[in-house]
Amino acid sequence: MTSRERSERLYLLLVLSLPLLAMIVYFAWIFGVRDLFAVCPPSCRGRDFSNGNLVALDLRNADLRDANLSRAFLDGVDANSADFTFANLLGASLVGANLQRANLTGAALSRVDARRANFTSAVLRGARIDAADLTAADLTAADLTAASLTHTNLRDALIAEQTRLDRKWRLVWSIINMPESVDSLAGADLRDANLSDAALAGVDLQGADLRNTLLYGADLTGANLAFVQFQQAKLDDQTRIDPKWRQVWEIVNTVDREQQLAGVDLIDAWLAGAYLRSADLRDAVLQRAVLRDADLRYARLDNADLRDADLHHAALQEGSLAGADLRGADLTLADLRLVDLRSAVLDDRTVITPSQRLIHELVNTGAAGRDLRDARLAWADLSGVDFTGANLSNADLRNADLRGAVLTDAILTNADLAGAQLPDGYP
Repeated sequence: MTSRERSERLYLLLVLSLPLLAMIVYFAWIFGVRDLFAVCPPSCRGRDFSNGNLVALDLRNADLRDANLSRAFLDGVDANSADFTFANLLGASLVGANLQRANLTGAALSRVDARRANFTSAVLRGARIDAADLTAADLTAADLTAASLTHTNLRDALIAEQTRLDRKWRLVWSIINMPESVDSLAGADLRDANLSDAALAGVDLQGADLRNTLLYGADLTGANLAFVQFQQAKLDDQTRIDPKWRQVWEIVNTVDREQQLAGVDLIDAWLAGAYLRSADLRDAVLQRAVLRDADLRYARLDNADLRDADLHHAALQEGSLAGADLRGADLTLADLRLVDLRSAVLDDRTVITPSQRLIHELVNTGAAGRDLRDARLAWADLSGVDFTGANLSNADLRNADLRGAVLTDAILTNADLAGAQLPDGYP
């Protein structure tokens, strides 16, 4: 290769590589190196200020995108028009801070103390402001669209018509600050709200969702709490609530303990998913109660009033419904394996499978001489039933309880008795 050829190749290499090198340098400067040499403030993007004291800094128009300000002390700081997009402000103190027109889109603001802070015209879209204290904060014309305010204190916060706030949280603010303006809260979604010390006496809350709601010190005296969901709601000794509904709250929040509820008034109670395993509910009044998905295994519901109750998908296996009033009750997909149905009252409105209705009929009217060929009686409590002369050919009696049953002259050809508990001495 001649000297001229080498020169030409070197020139070509430089022509091709210099633009690429320039591009690499440019992007390195834009996305990292520039920030290392930038003066902070105002250029503080991505900086770590966690646990720091920033009260002496002038943060007006500062770039604090992606900055870590967790547990930072910012009381009274002036951050007018600052950009906190996706900044971490978890547990920071912002008491009296000026955040007018600040951009806090997507910022983490949970557990912040922002009492009396000025958020006028600030953008807080999608911000997480959970368990924060916004007492007396000014949110006039602020944009809190899709912001999360779980357990946040909004007492005395300034919210105007121009404030963009999801309907749920505006309602919560109204309940706390303008209770006289709230006519009815029937069916309201108040999950995760902070309603501590709320004045809700006599308010219609029927069907409201109060799951995981803070109700410390709230006054619910005389409120209509029928079908209210109380799972994980937080009450204390200062919460004023009628005894019946405090008991409902206790029931749905009790786990791993046998509950003694004999004779208790639980009319219109929302007990969906409640842990009532082995509970004593004898003579309890559960009219229209919602017990769907409840764990009622081994529970005693003898003589309970379950008229029009919702027992959809409830687990009742090996429990007792002896003498229970099930007129109009919905037992769709309920687990009734080995349940005692003696003297239980059903009507045409009782939603129950044909095989379960047949079991109820057999234990209450007997089965002597009945044609029960191909009957589906698996897991049925048929103890003590008289099957004298009954035809049970091909019947499914797997795991059935037949202790004490009379099987004299009964035809059991090809009947499936696998796992069944048979009468003493049989066959």
